Amino acid sequence: MKNSFSDIYSLLQELAWHFGDHGINGECCEDLSLVEFMALKAAHENDNFSIQDIGNSINFTKSGATRIIDRLETKGYVKRERSLTDGRVCCVPVTDKGAQVISQIIKKNTNYVEELLQDLDPQAIDNIKTAMEILIKSVHRQDIIKSKSQ
Repeated sequence: MKNSFSDIYSLLQELAWHFGDHGINGECCEDLSLVEFMALKAAHENDNFSIQDIGNSINFTKSGATRIIDRLETKGYVKRERSLTDGRVCCVPVTDKGAQVISQIIKKNTNYVEELLQDLDPQAIDNIKTAMEILIKSVHRQDIIKSKSQ
């Protein structure tokens, strides 16, 4: 059983390498680092997300998330706006340029995954998806436990 955990860890590392910053065929996410991509994706999927919300979603501190948002704003992918409901909160809506680049990246990477898995039967693809969902839920659950203990 212990070997299985080691094998899973090694497989995750290899997947992270292939889908990480150096990415697919030497490129990942246009002019974005992986962490910038994840922050932009979080902002894109959630209207009125604050810098704090983005930080929480990528497991960064507010100051770390602020530096990432600074870079995304400089690139023209997001803009800062004061919340209409609470002026103390800074929301980070995605610009049209940001929405276009995130859609482009997701489409390109989705097509790549489809190409990789096209020869598998639908049940195998569903099994891969289910296993990944279980793993992600476990990671999120562990993150919640850790944050409560701090």
